[in-house]
Amino acid sequence: MKKLLLSFLVSLFFSQLIYAQERVVTGKVTSAKEGTPVEGATVRIKGTSGATVTTSDGTFRITIQGNNAVLIVSGVGLAEKEVAVGNSSNIDVVLEEALKTLQEVFVTGYTTQNKRQVAGSISKLSGDEIKMQPVGSFDQALQGKVPGLLSQSQSGQPGAAAAVSIRGKGSINGTNTPLYVVDGVQVNAADFATVNPGDIESYNVLKDASATSIYGSRGANGVIVITTKKGSAGKTQINYDFQVGYSELPKNRLELMNSAEKLDYEVNYDRPLYGTNPFGWTQADIDSLGKINNNLDKVLFRKGLTHSHQLSASGGNDKTKFYLSLSYFDQEGIVLTTGLKRYTGRVNIENSFGDFKVGLNSAFGYSRLINTRENDAYIGSPLNAVRWFNPYITLYDADGNYQDDFLQGQPNPLRELLENFGNSDQLKGIGNIYLEYKIPLLKGLKFRTNLGADYSDNDVFAYFDRSTDQGGQATGNSGAVNRAYSKNFRYTSTTSFAYQNSWGDHDLNAAIFNEVIENKFKSFGFSGFGLLGPFKNEAGITPGSPTNNFIPTVTGNGTRNALLSYFADAVYGFRKKYYLNAGFRRDGSSRLSQDKKWANFAQVGFSWIISEENFLSKTEWLNELKWKVSYGSVGSQGVGNFASRELLNSTVYNGTAGLLLTSLSNPNLTWERKLMFNSGVEFTMFRGRLGGTVEVYSNTTNDLFLDRQLSRTSGFPSITTNLGKLRNQGIEVSLRGDVFKSKDFTWSLGGNYTYNKNKIISQPGQPENVQGLVINKEGERANSLYLVRYAGVDPQTGNSLYYKTDGKTTTDVYDPSDRVIVGTIDPPHYGGLFTDFSYKGIELNVLFSYAFGNVIYNNDRINVEFPGYWYSGLAKSVLREWQNPGDVTDIPSSFDDFQGNTTRFVESGDYLRLRNVTLSYNLPQSLLSRLKIRSIRVFAQGQNLYVWHKFQGYDPEIVTGSLSGAQYPQLKTITFGLNIGL
Repeated sequence: MKKLLLSFLVSLFFSQLIYAQERVVTGKVTSAKEGTPVEGATVRIKGTSGATVTTSDGTFRITIQGNNAVLIVSGVGLAEKEVAVGNSSNIDVVLEEALKTLQEVFVTGYTTQNKRQVAGSISKLSGDEIKMQPVGSFDQALQGKVPGLLSQSQSGQPGAAAAVSIRGKGSINGTNTPLYVVDGVQVNAADFATVNPGDIESYNVLKDASATSIYGSRGANGVIVITTKKGSAGKTQINYDFQVGYSELPKNRLELMNSAEKLDYEVNYDRPLYGTNPFGWTQADIDSLGKINNNLDKVLFRKGLTHSHQLSASGGNDKTKFYLSLSYFDQEGIVLTTGLKRYTGRVNIENSFGDFKVGLNSAFGYSRLINTRENDAYIGSPLNAVRWFNPYITLYDADGNYQDDFLQGQPNPLRELLENFGNSDQLKGIGNIYLEYKIPLLKGLKFRTNLGADYSDNDVFAYFDRSTDQGGQATGNSGAVNRAYSKNFRYTSTTSFAYQNSWGDHDLNAAIFNEVIENKFKSFGFSGFGLLGPFKNEAGITPGSPTNNFIPTVTGNGTRNALLSYFADAVYGFRKKYYLNAGFRRDGSSRLSQDKKWANFAQVGFSWIISEENFLSKTEWLNELKWKVSYGSVGSQGVGNFASRELLNSTVYNGTAGLLLTSLSNPNLTWERKLMFNSGVEFTMFRGRLGGTVEVYSNTTNDLFLDRQLSRTSGFPSITTNLGKLRNQGIEVSLRGDVFKSKDFTWSLGGNYTYNKNKIISQPGQPENVQGLVINKEGERANSLYLVRYAGVDPQTGNSLYYKTDGKTTTDVYDPSDRVIVGTIDPPHYGGLFTDFSYKGIELNVLFSYAFGNVIYNNDRINVEFPGYWYSGLAKSVLREWQNPGDVTDIPSSFDDFQGNTTRFVESGDYLRLRNVTLSYNLPQSLLSRLKIRSIRVFAQGQNLYVWHKFQGYDPEIVTGSLSGAQYPQLKTITFGLNIGL
C-alpha cells in the first residue's frame, strides 16, 4: 500500500511539473515586403503535432511546453522561418518572400509531398488563376497553362467539354482521357459543365510513372488531381464574386459568294448537263435578287449574354474548419436558343478531436444545356445552312411564313432552331467523408479511411416539330418526342496506414493502401410519334398500334464494373537533399477475363537537390537546382465493359423473338501497359527572379487495344485484341522570370513548350490499318492523314492533277493506290506564353496558347467548293474556276472528275490564340479599412479575343482532325467583374 501511495504521489508531482511547464506564447506574423499582417500563416511546434494559424490581423496564440520549443512559421509565397521561443511570451515574426520553389506542396491524391521530395513530373496550377474565366467546362481553361497538357475544344457550345491529353495519345482504340480525381473521388470528365471552378483550390497534373503509378491501371493517361477549398482557423471570411459580359462570333475565313456573285456564277459559268443559267434568270430577276443578301450569320448568331455569381464563406478555429459556397452561372450561346445554366453548392467541413480528424467534402449541382447539331454534313443542321442556303433567298416569304431554299430543298434554318427544341438536364453530386486517426502506439503512424461517390442523373429531352426537316423527314411528317434517362453512380473506398517520421539525417514517409471502386450505369429512352395536336411534349404522342405506325421505339442499357487494388508508396530522404521514391500496385479489373484481370505496376524515382551541396554553397546566382529521374509502369483497362466477353442481344426474326450473337469472346484480352521514363531539372536563380523546369520523357505502350481483322466467313469483321506497340517521346520546357521588379512595379514573362513525337513501333499481323482518311502504320505517327496529293490544275484541260507515290510524276487520273501519309492530326508542338504587369494595385495578365505541326481535313470546304452543288451556297474561291485553255488557277473545271480525298482540302492546324487578357484593380487597404471591407477587386477580361491562323473556317482547333461541317466556333467573350472580400 505504501508503494502504491508513493507511486501515486510521484506521478502527481511530475504531472504538476509538466503542467507548470506549459505556457501560452502569442505573437504576430508580418510580410517583410509590404509590412502587412499575414493571415492564414501556419505556426507549428517543431517535432510535435501542435500547430495553429494566424488570424486576419496576423496574430497567433499557441501553447508550448518548456523553454526549448522552436516555432516553424510559414505562409503561402513566403519563406519558412524557424524561431527559438526561449523565455519569451510574445514573439513577432517577419517572413521574407520565398526565393525557393522547392517548398511548394503537391497533392498526389493519396498523399501530399514537398516539391523537393518529388522525383516525378508534377505541375501545379492555382484554382484562382482560372476560376473567373467564363467557360462552361473548366478543362477548357487549362489550355496553355501546363507543359505536357494539350487541351483542345472543337465545340464552342456552352458547357462542351474539352479533349485533354497528357504527353500525347498512348492508345489508338482505347481511351486517352486523363483520370480526374476531386478530393480523392474519381469523376467523369464529361460532367464538368455541372462543376463550379470557383470552388477549386488547385489542380495538380501528374504526368510520369513516379507520380501516376500509384493509380495503377487508371493512371496510364495521366492524372489531374483537384483539391477544393477548405476553411482555415480565424475570423470568418465572406467572398462574393460577380461578372457579366457577352460572347460573339469570331471571323470566318471561309468566304462565301454574295448574291450578286452567286447569280453571276449561275448565269455565266458553264457546267455539265445544265449549261449556263439553268434557272432561267432574267435580267430583272438578277437585278432584283442581287440586292438581297439574307445575312444568315446575323440572323442565326447573336451576342450571347454571360453572367455569374458566387457567394462563399470560410473560417473556423484550431479544431473545426469550414467552407461553404453557392454559385450561379448563365451563358447564352452565340447560336440562337443555345446556352448553359448551372446552379451549384458546396459544403466542406473538418473537425479534429484528440487523435482523430473527421471531414466531409460535398458538392451538388444542377445544369441545363441547350445545344444544336454540329460537326456533321446533314442538310437539316442550322449551322450548315449558314453556308449552304442561297444568299438571295429570304427566310420568310411575302406573307411572313417560313420559306425554304426551294431551289435545292434546303430547310429553313430558323425554323429548325425555333420550332424544334430540347435540353439536357443533369443533377450532379460529388462527395466524400473521411476519418483519420493518429495511432498513439507509434509516433508518426496514421490510419485513414475515405469513402467517396460521384453521382450523375441525366435527363435528355428533344421535341421535333413535324413542320421541320428533323421532325418530318424521318417520321412521316408526324413529329417526334425523344426522352432519355441515365444514371451513373461510382463509389470509391480507400483505406490506408501511413507512417511519417524523421531522425537525424533521415526522413521516411510510407503508406499502404486498399481501394475498391465500383461503377453502376443504367439508362432508358423512348421516341414517340404522331404529334398531330397542340401539345409539344409527351402529352402530344399519338398512342401506337399495329395499324397507325405510331408505335414508339424504346432503348435501355445497364452496366456494372469494378476495380480492386492493393498498393504501397514510400519516400526516403537523406540529409534533406537525396530522395528515393518507390511504389507498387496490384489491380484487378472486372472488364477483363478471369485469367487476365490482375496486373502489377511499379515505379522507382530519385531526386537530388544539387544546390544543397558544398561545391555550390557559395554560388550566389543559383538559389536552387534539382535533378530527378524516374521509371515505372502503368496500365489501361480503357475498353468497353464487355470487350473480352461473348455478347448476345435480343432480336426479332420473322415475328419471333430470339437472341443474336453481337460480339465474340476474347479470353486473352489483357491490359494495355505503358512503360514510362522521365528525367529533368528544376531551378531558380538570381534571388528567385528566374525559375523553370526542363524535362525529357519516353513512354511506350505495349499490348495496344486494336481491332484485328477477321475472315468474312466468321460473320464478324474484327475483334478487339492486344496488338502492337506505340511510343511517345518528348521534351517539356517551362520558364518564368521577372524582367523588372521594384517596390511598386513588377513585369513578369514566362511560357511553356512541349514537343511530343508519336510513333507506332509495331502492329503484328497488320502493319497498316486504314480507317477512312486516317492510317496507323508501323514506323509512322499514329492518326496520320492518308490521301492522294493534289498537284494543281492543268492549264490546258482544266483537269485536276495528282502526284504519284514518287512525289514527282503527275497525272490527271485519280488512283487511291497513290495515297501517302501527309501529316498527323495531333499537334506535336504546343504550349503557352504569358506576361504579367502589376503597379500599385493595378494588374494586367495576358495569356497566349499555341499549337502547330498538325494538319486538318476540311470537309466543310468540299460542301461549298464541289461544282456539283452549284445550286446551293458556294465559296468565293469557286469564282476562280478554270474556264478556258491557258487559265492558271487552283480551282479545276466543273467538268473535271471531282475527287475529295486529296490534299486539296488538307490545311494547316497551326494557331496562336490570345487566350485570355485580364485587367484588374485592387482598391487600397487605406480605403478599405475605413469601409470595414477586407478586399475589393474590379476587373475586365477577354477570352479568345483573336486567333492567328490560316484555316478556312472559324477556328483551327479541330480535335478529330476532320471538320465535317456545321462548325460551332469557340466563343469570343468579354466580361466585367467584381470580387469582394469581407
